[in-house]
Amino acid sequence: MHTTKILLEKYMQGGLSKEELQILRQQVGNMTDIELHNLLETLWNEHTNDEVIDETLKQKIWKNIAQETQGSASAEDPTAAKTVRMETPTRRFSVKRWLRVAAILLVVVAGTMLLFQNRVEKPQLSEAVTAAIEQAEKSGKNQAAVTVNGKTIPVTNEKSLASAQKEGTHFFSTQGQERVLTTYHNTEFWMTLEDGTRVHLNYGSRLVYPIHFGGDTREVELQGEAYFFVAKDKDRPFIVHTPNGDVKQYGTEFNINTRDEIGVTRIVLVNGSIGVTAKSGKEYMMKPNDMAILQPGETEPMVSQVDITPYIAWNIGTFVFEDCTLEQLMRVLSHWYNKRVQFESEEIRQMRFTGEFDKYESIIPTMKAIHNVTGLRIEVHGKDIIISE
Repeated sequence: MHTTKILLEKYMQGGLSKEELQILRQQVGNMTDIELHNLLETLWNEHTNDEVIDETLKQKIWKNIAQETQGSASAEDPTAAKTVRMETPTRRFSVKRWLRVAAILLVVVAGTMLLFQNRVEKPQLSEAVTAAIEQAEKSGKNQAAVTVNGKTIPVTNEKSLASAQKEGTHFFSTQGQERVLTTYHNTEFWMTLEDGTRVHLNYGSRLVYPIHFGGDTREVELQGEAYFFVAKDKDRPFIVHTPNGDVKQYGTEFNINTRDEIGVTRIVLVNGSIGVTAKSGKEYMMKPNDMAILQPGETEPMVSQVDITPYIAWNIGTFVFEDCTLEQLMRVLSHWYNKRVQFESEEIRQMRFTGEFDKYESIIPTMKAIHNVTGLRIEVHGKDIIISE
């Protein structure tokens, strides 16, 4: 009974693995009506003190149950959503009968979710990326805050994020329940979405995502910069909404940046195929190594081929700069190290620089490396970096 309760709680949060779903189905099937009723009633009481559901709340719960069942039904099993005959009563309805309906639907939904999970191919991260994730956590740079029902909770890894996301999770459905993950001005964060998609959120960025992807698409909203390792699902495209347009694809790797230039969105495709659609425009299909630029008022993206190295390097713990100004270089490093920068002259500000740095190295070796290349004098005093001849 105790194990079943834990699995049911994980189900309500949308966090069951394929193996756990199989165990849960078997355990629910072996329980007596009284045992199942008592267990579900215990879970219900942890979420509400109401003994009777009025008509308005009943209709809301009914809608959630229907959406959950329809959203999880598989094309391979067209009868799955019809396994239970559901009636919508007009009188006030007791909690106990709703618990029975929910319990039956749980078994149906769990079975169809297994079919859904089998058709999704989760991304495989390289050893370099995995090592960078470990470095980010060890260095203390893997930090963000998740907003749940108006409450902001600090998180430092996926375990703490999973715990924070439990806040406000409803019993009958997790579909449509949005969370907002925000990184600080000098941190990043690695996370895994419900479908297995991995997201690397850069500093000063914001991702809006649902606890559970329902329906025919998987949609998130981004402000800032993020790298996506998308789980492949041929039946449900992954869509990223940005201020200037949308990015749609079926399983690939790409980088999106809406932060560096005000009002400009840059999308770089690393591999696979994606479609980019500007506001009020038509979809443009990108090829690997393409960069698409979306700007306000433009109905078509500006597309060009680029060296993708700088756009993937930050995922493996490296900053790469190619013929950029010292001002552009220090804008990134000042955010990362939480410093202010003072340039002695405009000439120094516009000096060109090419090189790369270990993201997780302390600031002193990084400043020494810049000094060795440019010959400039670089001093670090508390929160300030002063650059002069």
